[in-house]
Amino acid sequence: MDLVTRRLLALLLLACAGVLAIGVPASAAPACVRNAPPLAQQTIRADAVFAGVLGEPSTKGGVVTYTVDVADIYKGDVGEEATVSTPATAKECGLPDLLAGAEYVIFGTVDGDQFTTTADSGTTRATGAHVAQVEELLGPPRSPTPPEPVEATLTMVAEEAPTVQRLVAPGFALVIVGLLGFVLVSAISRRRA
Repeated sequence: MDLVTRRLLALLLLACAGVLAIGVPASAAPACVRNAPPLAQQTIRADAVFAGVLGEPSTKGGVVTYTVDVADIYKGDVGEEATVSTPATAKECGLPDLLAGAEYVIFGTVDGDQFTTTADSGTTRATGAHVAQVEELLGPPRSPTPPEPVEATLTMVAEEAPTVQRLVAPGFALVIVGLLGFVLVSAISRRRA
């Protein structure tokens, strides 16, 4: 290969590499996802962290809202069912593509009677590895269902109530023993005197 051919080939390779570099975006993820804080900071920042299965989404006014059947609560006050909203577009740091019927770990911020979440909040599919990381930071989950109240049961210890004589007898016996002791001590004292 002569020198001119090598230079043309090198120039062609550089041109192709430049086209590829210009044509491929640095990252397809929004800036909020690229700059998301670590999981430990996300757990601190969230008002509530819980896992559950998403219901069908509804979109209204640039917001997607999901109903979540809550299975586990790691942080915050959450009921058996929670409403979670997110911006409708990824450009606004939303999570519009969450899958209905799938289980997610939701990192939510309280917004009235519901929660809001964003792409940088930590909300993601509930994989074993992610759940283990959350449990390592926040401890084991609690159930959204309160425990059943314990009902007291009464157990009869005797068939009948004791009679008055049975209740008074021990006290009466102690009085007699005390009087006999007093008489005995008095008699011994008189003999010595």
